[in-house]
Amino acid sequence: MKKFLKWLAIVIGGLIALIIIASIVLMLVINKDMIAQQAEKALNRHVTIESIDVSIFSVLSGIEVNGVAISNFKTPKQLEALKGKPVDKADLFIGLDSFTFKLKIMPLLQGKFELRELVLSAPKVNIVRYKSGAFNFSDLMQPSKKEKEEKKVEEVKKEEPAKPLTADILPVSITVGRVGMEKGTVTFTDQSSGQKIMLYNCNALVHDIEIDPKDLKNKNQVKLTVDIGIKTIGKISTGSVESFDIGLSAKGNVKPFDLKTRILNPEIALKSGSPYGTMTGLQIFDAIKSNETLANYAGKFDFLAKDVKWKNGYIDIWYKGGLLKITNGKISTDDYAGNFKADINLNTSTVNADIDMILNEKHNKRIYNGIKDNASKLIKGDVAKYVKPENVADQAFKYLTNKDGKVYLQFAVTGSMNKPKTKLVAPELPSLNDIIKDMAGDVVDVAKEKAVKKASKTVEKTTDKAKDKASKKLKKLF
Repeated sequence: MKKFLKWLAIVIGGLIALIIIASIVLMLVINKDMIAQQAEKALNRHVTIESIDVSIFSVLSGIEVNGVAISNFKTPKQLEALKGKPVDKADLFIGLDSFTFKLKIMPLLQGKFELRELVLSAPKVNIVRYKSGAFNFSDLMQPSKKEKEEKKVEEVKKEEPAKPLTADILPVSITVGRVGMEKGTVTFTDQSSGQKIMLYNCNALVHDIEIDPKDLKNKNQVKLTVDIGIKTIGKISTGSVESFDIGLSAKGNVKPFDLKTRILNPEIALKSGSPYGTMTGLQIFDAIKSNETLANYAGKFDFLAKDVKWKNGYIDIWYKGGLLKITNGKISTDDYAGNFKADINLNTSTVNADIDMILNEKHNKRIYNGIKDNASKLIKGDVAKYVKPENVADQAFKYLTNKDGKVYLQFAVTGSMNKPKTKLVAPELPSLNDIIKDMAGDVVDVAKEKAVKKASKTVEKTTDKAKDKASKKLKKLF
């Protein structure tokens, strides 16, 4: 027992010594100026760092980097002139309040990678697409001299095309606590169109990650939690919507590798909510408002607000290989309550959707008047003697409403997101002409019946008078 305790003490002491030595090395090697200089060389950008927190036990507690600022591309001459100066806010590519990195050391000795935390706090990212089509990060995507030489060698060797990534490329199992960003802001600017989109209040974390290439059946998961706002700054010049400001919240799971093929082909299942949102000029909604069947029946539904605003909406999302499935969608606005589901091919922008809407009762009067106006244009000639527009509207409006007296509409949407086509599936509406003909026929039949009865009575009365007169004459003769 004493021998065992002795060896245990040696092992523990050795580990503590290893941790202390590693921490001292980190303290000596890592400093903000050295990191900033290395980053500038690698990125060709002006980099400043306020501080790096490296303590004696950083191997265990982790490293925290504070106040990081990275500019857009700079030439070596420009970098030399910017030494000792802060990064200009107007030239900011990436800014970061803090960056935390916490890695477990012991599992590495066992062939496992376990990361407790890698979190960016309040990052600010400015992405710009120039008029040339290049981005402000395009230079970072260019291959280096070494990579170009390696590529030439590969071409000479005429190697086979690159194989798809599989789980077998992972040398060790991976366990990660959480990775992502908190309170981030990402701004995208397209200089050609002047279009600008911002992601704000971004809290995006992947967590509880477990991937083991030797046991994919049980360990092939990434959990995802996202809370984010996304909005346009100014009006969008092209696309399926003019402007929007949407809050999104999502939780779900990602299976990175396909179990059968072991190829990297993520399957994503999310429960997504939208606590708030506003959209202007949504193409699908505009197509619904201008649906031909409805327009011929009750006029265009232009009275519905151009801005679609909602609260507490939610959907279920499934994605794999460019195919997006939306189910159990619910939305509630001042104009209507809606349910929807959709299949969208992101590769082709094609859409196949079902949308149900129950309109707010405040719109009933306008819809009724729309039917009445359309009916008045169709009622002509002698029919006007028997049928009134309000009578047609009374009858026609009943076809649009459910048992609660609310207008209920169901649409099938096909085509593309930019040019959707809508078909009114329910209710089945007769044409106003048919309603008018039916009503006119009924009125004419009733009028005919009354005329016949009146004529019969006139004949009977005339006959009776004739009979009385004849009787009187006969009495005089006899």
